[in-house]
Amino acid sequence: MARFRDLPIRRKLMTGFMLTSLVALMITMGGLALYDRAAVRNEVQADGQVVTGIIAENAASSIVFNDPETATQTLAALRAQPDVIAAYLFDIDGKLFASYATPSAGAAPKSVPSDDTRFEHGMLTVTRAVIFNKARVGTVHLRSGLAALEERRNQYLKIAAIVLTIATIVALAFSAAFQRAISRPILELLHVEKRVSREKNYDLRAEKKANDEIGNLIDGFNEMLGEIRARDEEIFERHRQEMALARSIQTSVLPRTFDLAGFDISAIMMPAEEVGGDFYEFRPAGDGAWIGVGDVTGHGVTSGLIMMMCQSMFTMLLENSNGHTGPARFLTLLNRAMFYNLRSRLDQERFMTMVVAKIERDGNVTYAGAHTDLLVYRAASGMVDRLPTDGLWLGLSADISGETHEQSFVMQRGDVALFHTDGVTEARNREGECFDMERLTAQLVELHAKPASEIVTTIAQTAWNWAGQPNDDVSLLAVKRG
Repeated sequence: MARFRDLPIRRKLMTGFMLTSLVALMITMGGLALYDRAAVRNEVQADGQVVTGIIAENAASSIVFNDPETATQTLAALRAQPDVIAAYLFDIDGKLFASYATPSAGAAPKSVPSDDTRFEHGMLTVTRAVIFNKARVGTVHLRSGLAALEERRNQYLKIAAIVLTIATIVALAFSAAFQRAISRPILELLHVEKRVSREKNYDLRAEKKANDEIGNLIDGFNEMLGEIRARDEEIFERHRQEMALARSIQTSVLPRTFDLAGFDISAIMMPAEEVGGDFYEFRPAGDGAWIGVGDVTGHGVTSGLIMMMCQSMFTMLLENSNGHTGPARFLTLLNRAMFYNLRSRLDQERFMTMVVAKIERDGNVTYAGAHTDLLVYRAASGMVDRLPTDGLWLGLSADISGETHEQSFVMQRGDVALFHTDGVTEARNREGECFDMERLTAQLVELHAKPASEIVTTIAQTAWNWAGQPNDDVSLLAVKRG
């Protein structure tokens, strides 16, 4: 039963149709066989009684006139009846008067059998009185074989086998046709269900072909897809609105102005998703300004939240220190707060690369942190210096003071310092090629004379287009000394 339960529905239907048809046919044929057998038995019994009656009538005078020879001749006429095995004629005293017997007849009765008609020992026996002038003068006992009955049964079995064979073929053909009519809509519904599950396409619909239970099932399935589609659109729209709000909140905390006398500064961030994990900041301080560029591992909502947390801490530390601290000390304090919040509050094992720089009005730039290399275009030589950023990523350790060191460089008039995240240089095209540092350097050389806003916008868009479908945030901050 378990195996039948696991069979495909087509085989179940065909098996059900076949078994039902064949069982019904066998019951019908069995009933007809029983009826035919009873009819034939009655016919054989009637024939035996008729033959016995004829013998009794013809042999009555032979018994009365004691003429056994004539009686024997009368019984000998039974040779024309192949089913008759033996016939015995007894006189009124119960003595055997005449007989007819074939080799298979067996022994004659030792006494006169009682009047009766019965089937016994594979034969029909008929015993009846011999009447003469309304008086009993003897008894006739007839034994008849059942060869006709056996032959009829054999013929019936042959016919039944032929009928069953033909019926099986016809039932198989009809069941195949009927199962297709029933199983095809179910299989088509299953095909649509698998496509919906695989493609997540809730616009698909199953085709209804009949108004039966399967048609009602298809209507229900299509209605369910419509409800799922509507709910999916509702969830997507709600998600889009929430992400738009999150993006609006995130971009609203980014600096919009970069006012520092003698410098042209601009920045841009293009998130790979609605909310990005890149960070940049600009804060005037005394005669100079602080800038910071960073990148939270990953991207999306969690990275965006960490970025905004870093933004708040960056501002708070600058306000508390009034700018009277160095980049190395500043990063050490920022890391301590970041490490605590990431592990204790957010339960995140993420980290953040960051470079923090302090720009003086005389062009001196002091920086510290672990991030991508800084690119400085030198107007005097037309070349680009590539300055490494050494240190430890934020969030890996509670104290990074031992690995955080300050470095500095001086910007002359016309020089351009470019801070960027790895989403720029690691943007890959369809062939798997990175935008890389060489292409970024070449673009900086090409664009050095442009305003800072055009430099960052052009480079960001070029890297974005290079990737085709970016999988990381792209951020740049350019400082150009006028």
